[in-house]
Amino acid sequence: MDVSRTQNEEQRRVTLSLVLKRFRRRGGFRTADMARAMGLALRTYQRFEKGSLGLDFDKIFSFANVVEADPWGIIFAAEFGHEEFAFQTAGNQGASLLLTMLRRYARRSGKDIAALDPRSLVVVFGRGFEQISKRAERLNSDLEQWMFDEAFGDIEDEDD
Repeated sequence: MDVSRTQNEEQRRVTLSLVLKRFRRRGGFRTADMARAMGLALRTYQRFEKGSLGLDFDKIFSFANVVEADPWGIIFAAEFGHEEFAFQTAGNQGASLLLTMLRRYARRSGKDIAALDPRSLVVVFGRGFEQISKRAERLNSDLEQWMFDEAFGDIEDEDD
């Protein structure tokens, strides 16, 4: 079972930089705008966006607030080396919600996790993520059907 970190420090910095630049540009911000919005000196912001400051959680949370992103999505994207994850969770705060639920679990019954072996945890977590995918597929299917119905209207209505 691979539980090691998949990115070295330099790779995390590169991924973080790519994510930060894309979010800034997507929001139509210049570097000076972001520095001002985050209360940073321009040079400090430039070093942050370049990834030179590493995973500075306070700055990432401040940045995410300005660009309306999921801060944990940004952090996980840098850790996984998966730039798109930050954008996939930006609209629904998916990574932050995952951690919120984990925190809630830890408070309520965190001791239960100690009773499970790693294989059981992989199975349980895997099923949870499979359920997320199935739910997304159903929602996409429902949306496609609604769009089809809207585009062509109700054929019975046209006969009246």
